[in-house]
Amino acid sequence: MIHAFASDAALDHVGLYGQFLERESDQSGTVVLHHGLVKRPGKQVPDFSRVRLDAVCDDPDALLLGIARAAAERFGLNQALVAHRLGTVKGGDTVLIAIVSARARDASFQACAWIVDEVKKEEIIRLVEEA
Repeated sequence: MIHAFASDAALDHVGLYGQFLERESDQSGTVVLHHGLVKRPGKQVPDFSRVRLDAVCDDPDALLLGIARAAAERFGLNQALVAHRLGTVKGGDTVLIAIVSARARDASFQACAWIVDEVKKEEIIRLVEEA
């Protein structure tokens, strides 16, 4: 299954991982998870109490799904899940979950890193400093 979405609600990383594993089959040898957090000081906004994540496009779900599907095809994944937070976040909040599975660990690690790199290009979602 290939699934992706953006949400204004907090991301339940444990729940998402559990749901992913429930759909997993014995064809996978490795599951890799990237759990992206808001860090302080930030790279773009060094000192903040809150920042906002805004969609740059009209349909972030479709673009995130496109990245997940491209990764599945490129790396031969069994499953891929990409979830990105929107709205106001603070230090330590979950902002990006990317979970992939494949027969071999090298494909899983490469795919997960590729997904994160694609999402972080900020062509779908960008960080905006809040006053």
